[in-house]
Amino acid sequence: TLTEIRKKRETLEENSCQVSLSLARRAFEEYIQVMAVYSDNSLDGEENYRLFWKTLDYAGPMLRGEGFTPILAVEGGRLLCGKLDRLEKLRDAGVKILTLVWGGECCVGGAHDTSVGLTPFGREVVEGCFDLGIVPDLSHASDRLFEEVVSLAEERKSPVIASHSCSRALFPHPRNLTDEMAKKIARLGGVIGVNLFPHHLGGGTLETVCRHILHLASAVGEDRVCLGGDLDGVSVLPDGIRTVADL
Repeated sequence: TLTEIRKKRETLEENSCQVSLSLARRAFEEYIQVMAVYSDNSLDGEENYRLFWKTLDYAGPMLRGEGFTPILAVEGGRLLCGKLDRLEKLRDAGVKILTLVWGGECCVGGAHDTSVGLTPFGREVVEGCFDLGIVPDLSHASDRLFEEVVSLAEERKSPVIASHSCSRALFPHPRNLTDEMAKKIARLGGVIGVNLFPHHLGGGTLETVCRHILHLASAVGEDRVCLGGDLDGVSVLPDGIRTVADL
């Protein structure tokens, strides 16, 4: 959403996107939203790093609205470019969540479409996240990277999350979590956000969404499941959901 409003020169309050504060205000008395700045895989890491600051300069002042609690995130670790000091700069800018990978391979490690785990630099990034209070996000991670990060998190007794992932037991997409993966996140104190992208749900109906929510809630408990809609990150949503106001 933050990237889209910057490109369109719109505001967070009122815009043509799937998320706006005016839409959310109609639907919720209290509203907590992760707002992720996306690292575009078609661009190199340095360009993504530049665009992060450009987006934050534009949208940052808008991240304060009545009844709205934003949690700033970065989706895709390629913008780190092998430079660990950038992690601290992101923390100082207010970043609380880092989705480590997105697609293919980057300096941190491999995504769901690979069998690659953490790079040596990626291990430093994960340890740095724990030190700085940034929560590693395992959505998009390869199975190997997932297990390696969980192992580090267990050693540190620190939480990890999957911000927008569905159940692999219901639909066998590599972006989705097995029940055992979900339980490991829950045991560490993390949460799983159910993605609303039909290609990961295995269908485009509200019934399909509810099946994933109920399955994960039965596996890990209701308090470990939230909505990770990927709004403004997907081109299609389930029938009946057009914007954040429909949730």
